[in-house]
Amino acid sequence: MPSKPTPWSIYLGLWTPLPAAPKGDYLKDKVIVITGATSGLGLEATKAFAAASPAKLILAVRAVEAGQKVLADLQRKHPKVEGEVVYIDSTKVESIKAFAEKVKEFGRVDVLVNNAAISPNFSDGPFRATNDGYERVLQTNVIAPVLTTLLIEPLLEASKDPKVIFVGSDAHCMADESIIKECVDKHESILDTFNDPKRYDNGARYFQSKLLLQMITRSLIPSLPNINIINVNPSLSRTNLGREIDAKCNFETIRSIVWFLSNARSATSAARNLTTAVAWSEESHDYWSECAPSCSPSTFLTSGSGIKATKQFYAEVKEELEKISPGLTAGLQL
Repeated sequence: MPSKPTPWSIYLGLWTPLPAAPKGDYLKDKVIVITGATSGLGLEATKAFAAASPAKLILAVRAVEAGQKVLADLQRKHPKVEGEVVYIDSTKVESIKAFAEKVKEFGRVDVLVNNAAISPNFSDGPFRATNDGYERVLQTNVIAPVLTTLLIEPLLEASKDPKVIFVGSDAHCMADESIIKECVDKHESILDTFNDPKRYDNGARYFQSKLLLQMITRSLIPSLPNINIINVNPSLSRTNLGREIDAKCNFETIRSIVWFLSNARSATSAARNLTTAVAWSEESHDYWSECAPSCSPSTFLTSGSGIKATKQFYAEVKEELEKISPGLTAGLQL
């Protein structure tokens, strides 16, 4: 669970009325890719994108059959939508590479929405590594979206107005950053520490992964100046992100469920944060919340330790990506 209380700004955000969803053909002549498009936030965003007249809508999914059903439903409602379902598994590096090769067939990518993510149990669940050797939440929520982005960077650069959306979370400001501070102070690798089973805290990992993603986003913006990069906070929403969560039936569990149902937005409402970022943003933003550019509530990110950690983690991730795909980071300007 998070180590910090929920900031009042998050409560205010949850109850702030959102503007109307973008209308019109804002994706006309654009090729858009969205990962995790078959359920929850991704599905609702995909429905909205299909209504915006894209030149091509690419559903990047792990469950291909489910993706094909979603696409068929969308095309019945929007017969002119040209779409394709492409397999990707964020827990497998080779799958991400194969996906990037497949996407080359489309010539360019105008919008990439890195939506796929997982949230582990809040209980004391076990450390689980992928076959690539990374802790699976770290790989899915942090490494995979960055790897995907850089692998298709040439296709994004081919667009007149490229955008990359990273689906973050206001949960990042509630993350326990002490383990990150300790790495900086002791000159230890942040990446290695998060891959260490002995240092793993299952209940804290989702929050920490979103903090690490926020750090990466801040670093990528100056490194890819020709691409508009936006880290979007969809806010707390009723999706299947917590599908792996189990809990004992007690007063605390019931209280948490009631709190969640009382405060969380619907997936349709939360998806508006994604669609407005795609339709309205004109430059990069390291935090987009309540359908507009915003400031991260995290005090850690702007602290001395946070700035050092951000620089260190970015360097570590770049080094790791070079091992995965030599030359991949050569185009980064920082």
